[in-house]
Amino acid sequence: MIHEGVAVLTFRVAYVHSLKEKRSIVSSMKSKVRSKYNVSVIEADHQDVHQSIVLALSVISTSKDMVESTLQNITEFLLQQFDVELMGEEYYRENY
Repeated sequence: MIHEGVAVLTFRVAYVHSLKEKRSIVSSMKSKVRSKYNVSVIEADHQDVHQSIVLALSVISTSKDMVESTLQNITEFLLQQFDVELMGEEYYRENY
């Protein structure tokens, strides 16, 4: 059985004062997550709001536990690596 998990994470970056600065942070977040966890990640919303970052992550595995732990580990990793505040998190799971 194949398990898919999607997380939509909303972060606040109060110190950001321009979209250029925000884009730099988003690019770094996406790059580090992709290289460390080999998952899909996109900026999903609020692209024109400079103090808000919304990332969507997708994980596919044959193990449900692996999907869930990977999404949780990514959330913790982002909070440790970047000066961001987690404002919201939504998780979606499917089995095929």
